Amino acid sequence: MMRTPHALAIAIRREDGEILVKKGILPSRHLLLKKPISRGAIALWEALVIGYKALAFSAQKSGKKKEPPPKGRVPPKAAKEISGLALGFTMVFALGLAILFFNLLPASITNLFQIKSSILFNLVDGLIRLLFFFGYLLAISRLKEIRRIFAYHGAEHKAVYTYEAEEDLTLENARDKSTLHPRCGTNFILIFLILSILLFSLLGKATSIEVHLLRLCLIPIIAAFAYEIIRFSMKKKWHFINFLGLQLQKITTKEPTDDQIEVALVALKEVLALEENEKQENKSEIRSTKS
Repeated sequence: MMRTPHALAIAIRREDGEILVKKGILPSRHLLLKKPISRGAIALWEALVIGYKALAFSAQKSGKKKEPPPKGRVPPKAAKEISGLALGFTMVFALGLAILFFNLLPASITNLFQIKSSILFNLVDGLIRLLFFFGYLLAISRLKEIRRIFAYHGAEHKAVYTYEAEEDLTLENARDKSTLHPRCGTNFILIFLILSILLFSLLGKATSIEVHLLRLCLIPIIAAFAYEIIRFSMKKKWHFINFLGLQLQKITTKEPTDDQIEVALVALKEVLALEENEKQENKSEIRSTKS
């Protein structure tokens, strides 16, 4: 999946080797996206929505070419709706597990230590959440399907590096590029976790429903500040923040195959072409208005 300020392209390779592309123009960005703090929370929501759509497209199209359905089978359109609904329920279920595994369970474990200081309690709770997060990434990275996803993640970075180097978007140019990139969402997640530990340490002990609900309500605010820190660190070249994110990417990216790099390059070419077309259309509209 590749996106630019105004366009999005998702490329997948089917089992028969064919590369399918879904692309489109993104809705006009809200004015709040230009304002500090608010743009971080909105960008997070955008990323979740786009990510969901990408997963839905991949789930529906990644198989072999479809044969005409036999009589009595569910029609293709209805099957897509069922698939999308199932994916939606899966996402909600996964979100519930994430809240349980990364919020409620660490707090319950911290309670076993009978820590009186609320600040120390929340710091220990945060440390346990970090350990859970790293352990979770290490565990799933051993799964074959997840390793494949992480390899596509690395392929995306190779394609982006090739574009940034102003080289032709070819397999030969992209193959030797790094799978680690400083402007990766993995960096955002790490900063988000660190900020949440610091902020939650100022709250009371996570021993009541009210505190857990407050933590959930603070997620958009923490995400907003994490977004601003990432933007600022890129401008000021805070290598320390980039270094931490790059180390984490050693888990969330894997060396891709040539086939995977080709898919990433196709997505990048499509989104760049769509972005350029959108810019040209906007210029034409401006000229028409002036005339």
